[in-house]
Amino acid sequence: MPVPGVRRSLPVPPIPGRDVPAGATVADRPAPRPPAGPVRRRLTRVALALVALLGLVTAFYVGLYFYVDRGIDRVDALVTDGPEVLAPQLQETSSTYLVVGTGVPGRSGLPAVSPVIAHVSGDGEQAVLVSLPPTALTDTPVCRTADGDLRQPVTEPFAAALLDGGPSCLVRSVQQLTGLRVDHYVAVDLARLPAMVEALGGVPVCPGTGGVQLAGAEVTGYLQPTTTATDVTGAAAAEREQRVLISALDSALAGSTLADPLTLTRFLSRAGDAFTVDAGTTLGDLRSFGATLGELSGSAMERTGLPVAEVGHVPNGSDQAVVVVDATATRQLFDSVIDAGRLPAPAVEDVAEAAPTDPALAEPAPTDPVPEGTTVSVAPAGVTVDVLDGSGAGRTGEVADGLAAAGFRVGARGIEPATVQRTVVRYGPAALEPARTVAAAVPGAVLVETDLVGSAVQLVVGPEFTGLAPVDIGTPVPTTAAPDPAVAEAEAASSCS
Repeated sequence: MPVPGVRRSLPVPPIPGRDVPAGATVADRPAPRPPAGPVRRRLTRVALALVALLGLVTAFYVGLYFYVDRGIDRVDALVTDGPEVLAPQLQETSSTYLVVGTGVPGRSGLPAVSPVIAHVSGDGEQAVLVSLPPTALTDTPVCRTADGDLRQPVTEPFAAALLDGGPSCLVRSVQQLTGLRVDHYVAVDLARLPAMVEALGGVPVCPGTGGVQLAGAEVTGYLQPTTTATDVTGAAAAEREQRVLISALDSALAGSTLADPLTLTRFLSRAGDAFTVDAGTTLGDLRSFGATLGELSGSAMERTGLPVAEVGHVPNGSDQAVVVVDATATRQLFDSVIDAGRLPAPAVEDVAEAAPTDPALAEPAPTDPVPEGTTVSVAPAGVTVDVLDGSGAGRTGEVADGLAAAGFRVGARGIEPATVQRTVVRYGPAALEPARTVAAAVPGAVLVETDLVGSAVQLVVGPEFTGLAPVDIGTPVPTTAAPDPAVAEAEAASSCS
C-alpha cells in the first residue's frame, strides 16, 4: 500500500559485469579476470621503466644537441647569389664547404690560415677537396667586413681577405677564383683540435695505408709544418688537418661514442668551442659533413692542391713573398668540379708518365745533389739569388747585404710564408750549379729542387743561420747540403703517401 507523500522509486538498472541480464542465468555471467601474477607484474614494471629511461636518454641527447648548437659562434659569411658564382643551375643539388683552419701550429700571420674547399655531390657519393695556399694572390671583389663596412676590391692573398676583411670577404675571394657557390663556412681553431681528439681517446689517421692511432697530445706535432720548407704552398699541412678533422668527426659518430654520453658530451662541448660557422649552418650540417666524408674512400674522395705557377714571388711595393696561381689550370680544375663533381682527367701524356709500361722508361730516382767531392763551378758574380727570411727575425736585409758584399747578385728580397727549421736553398731543375754556390756560402743550408721557382735560386733563411762563408770556384760544397732521405720519408708518411 503506497505511503502518502512518498514517491515510489524506479527499478535499479543492472550493473554491467555484476548483475545477470534478464533471461540469463548465473552460469552465463563471464568469469572475472584473474589477478596478474608476479612475473607479469614484474615485466610490466620493467617495460614502463625502459620507456621512461628511453625518454630520459632521448631528452638528454636532444637537449645536448641544442645546447651545443646554440653555443657555436656564428658569423654572416655567405653570399650565395654573388655574380662571381658560375653556372648556379649546375650547383643546385651539390654542397660546397669552405673549411678554414686558423692558428696553424708553428706558423703566424698569413701562413697560420689554412683554407680548404670541400665540394660534395648531391647524392653524397663523391667529394673533391682542394687546398688553397694562404698566400696565393687572388682578386677579392667588393665585400662586407666583419664590422659590416663595405670593402673595395683588392688583389691580396687569401689569408689577408680573412684577416683584414673577415669571413664574408674570404668567401667572396674564393668564389671569385673558383666560380663555386660556397654553401657553408666552417672555421676551426686548430689550437682546440687536440682537445677534441683527446676527448675521443685518439683518432685513426691514414687507415687505408696502415696508418696510426693519433692521440690528442700528438696532434700539434702532426700539424707542424715540414722542416725542409718543401711545403711552400701549405698543401701538405692542409691535408694533414683535413685527415685529423674528418677522422675526429667520423669517430664522434661511431656507435661506441654515441653510446657513451660522457665521451659524446665532452667531445661536443669542445667542438662547440672550436667551430665558427655561418648563420645558416647547424650542428646537424657538421654531423652530415663528417658522416659523408668519413664514409668515402678511394676515388670517391679526391684531394688536390690549387694549381700553382710560382712560389716565393715578391710583388713590387711589398716585402711579402706570395704564391702565384696557375690561372689556366685553376679554371680547368674548377670547371670540372662544377660540371662533373670530379677532378679533371689527367692528360694522356701525364698518365703515360705516371704509369710507364716499360720499367726501363720509369722516371729515375732522385739523385744526390751533392755527391762526395762536389765543388763550386759557378763564381758568386754569376749567381743571382733571391733572399727570403723564414726565421721570423727580420734578417732579410742583413743576409742580402752580406751576399752582395761577397760578390753575389741579389734579386728579390722578402719574407717567406713557409716557416722553416733550417736554412733552405730552393732552385729550379736547370739551376743546380748556381744553387750549389749559394749552399757553399751558407753553412748548414739544404738544397731543395722545385719546378715552382723556374730558373731562379732562392735562399730561405732559417732560425739556425749563423753567417756566411767565403766561396769561389773550387770551394767544396758540404755534403750536409743534400736533403736527408729519412726526413723526406717521414714527411711522406705523415701525408699518407
